[in-house]
Amino acid sequence: MKPDNQLIRSLYPKYRERILEIRRHLHRYPETGDQETETTAYLCDLMQELGYRVERPLETGLTAVLDVPRAGGRCVGLRADIDALPIREECDLEFRSAHPGIMHACGHDIHTASLAGAAMLLSDPEVRGLLTAPVKLFFQPAEETDGGARRMIEAGALEHPHVDCMAAFHCDPSMVAGTVGVKYGYTRASSDMFDIRIRGKSAHGAYPETGTDAIVAASAVVTAVQSILSRNINAFEPCVITIGVFHAGSAGNVVCDEAFLSGTMRTVSPEVRDQAMKRLVRVAEGVAASYGASAEVTFRPGYIALLNDQEMTDLLKKTATELLGPERVVMMNQAMMSVDDFSFFAKQVPSVYFFAGSGYEDRENYGLHHGKFEADERMLDTTVPLEALAVLAMQ
Repeated sequence: MKPDNQLIRSLYPKYRERILEIRRHLHRYPETGDQETETTAYLCDLMQELGYRVERPLETGLTAVLDVPRAGGRCVGLRADIDALPIREECDLEFRSAHPGIMHACGHDIHTASLAGAAMLLSDPEVRGLLTAPVKLFFQPAEETDGGARRMIEAGALEHPHVDCMAAFHCDPSMVAGTVGVKYGYTRASSDMFDIRIRGKSAHGAYPETGTDAIVAASAVVTAVQSILSRNINAFEPCVITIGVFHAGSAGNVVCDEAFLSGTMRTVSPEVRDQAMKRLVRVAEGVAASYGASAEVTFRPGYIALLNDQEMTDLLKKTATELLGPERVVMMNQAMMSVDDFSFFAKQVPSVYFFAGSGYEDRENYGLHHGKFEADERMLDTTVPLEALAVLAMQ
């Protein structure tokens, strides 16, 4: 076993109970995006207690720097998202949410507790002496809403000191605790919301020929949009287009003059993203016109696709294999079609984003964003040492 590995393993038990306390505190007092006031104050106190230099680039969330003289190494950044979801918790835990209708249903409490644990290990005198550059920790707000990562970057959080590379993870209930999923290349999809407004001409329901029915035109658009995936996009390229909103009409005996559709587009490749967006506009406008109506398509860009850097992924895979053994490192072949705004960090600096198993072996595991989602806390025995070791490897 490598000396670094041995040292981290030997030190981790000293901090384990405190890390569990932190996780349970965070789970009990969840806060939604940009409302993480108490969470931020709690983390500020903790990081300062550990000897980190704390900065607040945004109103909620923070960065914590372990100042170490540069000795040829890279400044590594680690990120955890700290926000919860507006979901009612259905888990029967001693530390269940004390805030009605708000829950850490996506595991961000686990991410944050893991990063706090890594902060403890890295600030331990025995480990700190091995560091060759500063370490910067990002406790980021609003991952679930409008992208706190992007705003942290715009506020200059990647500077002072300049961050050279980064790592982050997300819990995954489809894998058991103690396993890690690694993927090269694109790891998460991009997201774009879109609205389509179909305009026709109102008329009496008894005389539809005197009007232009926006409902009929919009229904045809909904159906035609599905052909984009089957007829315009390469079958080996991930792409999902979902229309989840259809509003139209006010009376059963009136030909509707306007219909409103809203949906989401998920892609991985930037080229496919551009192709699908252009095709969606053409299909909507063309189909609506064939019914004598008009269509206006408006896009609301969301998160960009998350691209893992080759070198950082190599280092993370090697570190995870040495820590856990090859049988517990799962190589993933497909990108997730869900999103994560860590993608904005990964666009700025070479980064790696991995998945950590949070599922139980002996019970049903509910998915993320579910009121019964529950992470096996034993996953922290994997993620905390791995994050600390990843910093040493990436420097």
